[in-house]
Amino acid sequence: MSPLDASRLDVKVTEEERCRRTLDVIVPGDIIEEVKRSVTREYASRLKLKGFRKGKVPARVVVQRYGPVIEEEAVERSIRQACDGAISAQGLHPVSDVDVTDVRLDSGTSLAFKASFEVRPTIVLDRLGGFRVERPRADVPDEAVDRIIERLRGENAAWRTVENGRPEPGDSVTVVVTRLDVDEGEPDDADAGGRQYDLVLGQGQALPDIETAILGLTAGEGDDFDVSFPDDFPDPDRQGASHRLRIELLARRVPELPALDDGFARSLGDFEDVTSLKTRIGEDLRKEARTRAEAELNDRLMRLIVEANPFDVPDSIVEAYTDAVVKDAEGVDPEQLQGIRDEIRPASEFAVRRELVADRIVADHDLRPSEDEVGARVEALARDMGEPRGKVLARLRKSGGLRTIERQLTEARLFDFLRGRSDITDAP
Repeated sequence: MSPLDASRLDVKVTEEERCRRTLDVIVPGDIIEEVKRSVTREYASRLKLKGFRKGKVPARVVVQRYGPVIEEEAVERSIRQACDGAISAQGLHPVSDVDVTDVRLDSGTSLAFKASFEVRPTIVLDRLGGFRVERPRADVPDEAVDRIIERLRGENAAWRTVENGRPEPGDSVTVVVTRLDVDEGEPDDADAGGRQYDLVLGQGQALPDIETAILGLTAGEGDDFDVSFPDDFPDPDRQGASHRLRIELLARRVPELPALDDGFARSLGDFEDVTSLKTRIGEDLRKEARTRAEAELNDRLMRLIVEANPFDVPDSIVEAYTDAVVKDAEGVDPEQLQGIRDEIRPASEFAVRRELVADRIVADHDLRPSEDEVGARVEALARDMGEPRGKVLARLRKSGGLRTIERQLTEARLFDFLRGRSDITDAP
């Protein structure tokens, strides 16, 4: 369905806040009559009426039988075509649904309506440099290496079953949990007959009340407890509820950490001794810290640029971004979900502004990578992976990896460009 010739329309454009535009459109009566005749011909071509061959029903007969329906469809089609024609003629590009209101039909004279929608914002970048931005420190404390070492020892611990004593945080336990307060007629619950769990205490694998109860038991012992379920519990039926549970501790296992010696280091990979293991961990942590520091520097610089170049952002784009952020919040109470949306909206709006500004800078200054630059990155990946370039390239095309490479290279060129326009210093 092609748009109507906008030169035959009377169109008035009103600019409103936050990139909203409203078109007041008047469609002359002769256009409506043309559309009505077109709709009538379409009906006639499809109708099968007694006494007439298919497609040969006279227009007057069609109008007699389906006049109101044809009139309604002609008006709807005129609105759609006139709306498309008016938007195109004004050079507007909606980023939201077009909301048509105030439809007024003066039979034989004209059709009038309003069309309201949001457009992509006009971004004027008056200032891209002259900022003083401090790069965060990328220090790695010695205890960070020690924490990684202890985590590796924990992951490689051997579990020894003990028969006495109460469990402590870090122990692995096997428990049976039975719900005692099941009402008569209530649907069968798996917990009502007892359910066995294996978990490590102190890692948030069980509700706080349940962990507290387990810490007070010894192997082979059980007792009854009142357990409260939090308001954000995954099962909506138990959110904020309290149940009487019987908890039995079947077994307790304590971790036996491997000795921190050269043999342990060699068991983790290509390490000669504990010193080489600690050295590699320290290098990896410093690399991660430098990456975080550079990312924080980029965020600080972009925030200054966005704040220095204000512009309105369409609500529809901010809402769509927020939808993407909260898409995994299914089952959350609607009122609570709205609270989450309200809380993250400022961050969503800034993220949209940041993306629009970055896109504009990239386009204005031709910062997208060339095919040769992308090809060089693919070549480097192929060398690192020890695979033929053609095989790696085909896999990247199929998985969308090429777009990721292009995006990474574009971002690198963008921030090289922006850093060159500002004073970047290192934190003392």
